[in-house]
Amino acid sequence: MSNHSLKFLFLFVLIGVVLFSRSAYHETRAPLESLSANETQAVAHPSLNDPMGLIALKAATATTGSASSDPAPSVPTATRAAATVGYVIGDSTPAYAKVGNAAPPTLHDAESLIADLSNGSPLLSLNTNARWPLASLTKLMTAEVVYDRMDLNAHVTITPQMFAVDPQEFTLVPGGTYTVSDLLHVLLLPSSNVAAEALAEAYGRDQFLALMNQKAAQLGMANTYYDDPSGLSAANQSSAHDLLLLGQDINAHYPELLAVTRVPHVTITNLVNGQKAPVNSIDSFAGNPDFIGGKTGHTDEASGNLFTIFNYNNHPLLIVVLGTDDRFGDTSKLYSWVKSNYR
Repeated sequence: MSNHSLKFLFLFVLIGVVLFSRSAYHETRAPLESLSANETQAVAHPSLNDPMGLIALKAATATTGSASSDPAPSVPTATRAAATVGYVIGDSTPAYAKVGNAAPPTLHDAESLIADLSNGSPLLSLNTNARWPLASLTKLMTAEVVYDRMDLNAHVTITPQMFAVDPQEFTLVPGGTYTVSDLLHVLLLPSSNVAAEALAEAYGRDQFLALMNQKAAQLGMANTYYDDPSGLSAANQSSAHDLLLLGQDINAHYPELLAVTRVPHVTITNLVNGQKAPVNSIDSFAGNPDFIGGKTGHTDEASGNLFTIFNYNNHPLLIVVLGTDDRFGDTSKLYSWVKSNYR
């Protein structure tokens, strides 16, 4: 065979190898490219091992859209249905005596829970162990970690990069410097995602998230996982039962957190120029005399969530609703039901 023929054969084989390699690369690469950033991290880091069904969540939401339009398939387990079937009604507790038998209200929640926070006894429950996206209820644990680990008087500067989570943020300004205490008010009252990122990054974001998940594990929150400090990620998931455990911890050990969420408005100061800015709560119960504290949450995947602690008969009463189109209305209905049935 001539040298010319050998060169042609070698070139032909080389081209074939390259084409085969590119094809194999795309076949193995494509599944990762079809995942979100959070899911890619779960695949790339086996230690995460898809902790809260991220890949299943992606598959479920790919064809169904947001929770507000077709909520049932958008999360791994819980569904929303208008029914009182499935409600579990509790008996008397040390704090509340059962005095009535009025039927529970008909709601459209994925999960509902009413519980005596003083001992954790549920008065009413529905689907309380099913996972559901937390949305901004995430920020309750964010605040706990801040109180545990950060100096409330420390200064944090807001960088332009922090606004990637919410370009519409208007309370905080790029280049502004605020105390950790002021950022906690912005985190919990208007539920600022930028404040969540600022606090986490000031501590060290990876370490901060690790502490959030560590604290959840310590509290026995077996169905809870935190993927970011704000709740924007649908991978931030929990259950009403787990939120009861968190509520007991907050009520027992974080009265300052509840005090922040209780007020309807405060003023914060940009330490760079002394400029003050109003901060208003988006919780409709803020300022009510029997409202001890709480947190709102909403994303397309979660729909409406609400975590509320009331002072009822001088005892803390927790009401949690997850996956509802009327979080304040449903919470009010459940609170009225308690008043009709327990003293």
